[in-house]
Amino acid sequence: MSISWVKICGAFVLALVGLTRAIQVQTEPVGQVTVAEGQKNVNLLCLVEEPIDFCIVKVPGAPAPFAASDKLPAPVEGIRFYGLGWSKGSCGITIDTIKPSHDGPFECTVSVNGQTYKGQININISVAPPEPPKIELASNVESSNGEFEFGKKVVVKCTSRDGWPSAKLSWYLDGVRLTDDLGAEFVEISNRRATVQQIYRRAIAVEDNKKQLTCRAEHPAYEGGFMETSLPIKLKKVYTNDKQEIKKEPLSAPAKPRSPQLVVSSAVEQQKGSFKEGSDLVVQCVSRDGNPPAGFLWFVNDQLIYEGLSAPFVSRNFRGNTVQQTLTYPLKASDNGKTLICKARHPEGSEETRLPIRTF
Repeated sequence: MSISWVKICGAFVLALVGLTRAIQVQTEPVGQVTVAEGQKNVNLLCLVEEPIDFCIVKVPGAPAPFAASDKLPAPVEGIRFYGLGWSKGSCGITIDTIKPSHDGPFECTVSVNGQTYKGQININISVAPPEPPKIELASNVESSNGEFEFGKKVVVKCTSRDGWPSAKLSWYLDGVRLTDDLGAEFVEISNRRATVQQIYRRAIAVEDNKKQLTCRAEHPAYEGGFMETSLPIKLKKVYTNDKQEIKKEPLSAPAKPRSPQLVVSSAVEQQKGSFKEGSDLVVQCVSRDGNPPAGFLWFVNDQLIYEGLSAPFVSRNFRGNTVQQTLTYPLKASDNGKTLICKARHPEGSEETRLPIRTF
């Protein structure tokens, strides 16, 4: 009797585990695919580990979702079934020729034992290569005749403009990839053109002399896959008999900067103004036309933020100084309902800008 009761309980537990086990939809390619307009035979596949009851796909440019089945022809011209079939837990499509209308999310909804599960592949159509990347030196960095002082902090920004999709940036020092003191990539998208920028800070060491600091922009539309730009590093001579000419900049009257702005990176996933819990919120605070440049303090509610901040990048023109700083903030469940604050401090007064945090 006791043995039978153990068997019954064991079977119940196994059945309960089977009911609650979440099925993951795997995609090939994973997450996203970058293709060129006119590219032939692009495959998009969804996979589960069990037989599928049915599979519905939503394709960018198609008038409505439809069943993707090896038993039925696709109702959209230029699209056909791809995969091993529903009995193998496999369904997908082949797009014969990529068109501009195919840019966007491909979605599959599969049914297994009466429960539905979704997978997604973002289709990015490479329409235009970005401009060649450009390195800019912050205007508050001392560099006479292109030479830097030993031990001083150098702040630079690399920008890749007007590509689709956005380029991927990376940094090298004489061929060795750099991973420390990098700010997050900040992306701005307008009219299917993406500009991406990243700030890097380095304390110049003796061994850096005569090396090349390189920013690489990777993009599928570039011949060879990437383009680079470099900044030569030269150390100032410390011991010299030559008289160094000291250049004095004309003094200008203090000017309060415009109210700071908080801008969310276009690469951050959003749903109706909410951000995905567990993802990185990448934002940039910008203060324009101040003299001297403003300084920033960051808060979540009353909590001062230190981690995830790039070096402030200062650029100067005839109106004054523009300061920008990027923050990478990992979103937690407890952040829902809080407020992100960037406070710009200046001798002529302080102002702040706020971003409500809502998560999904």
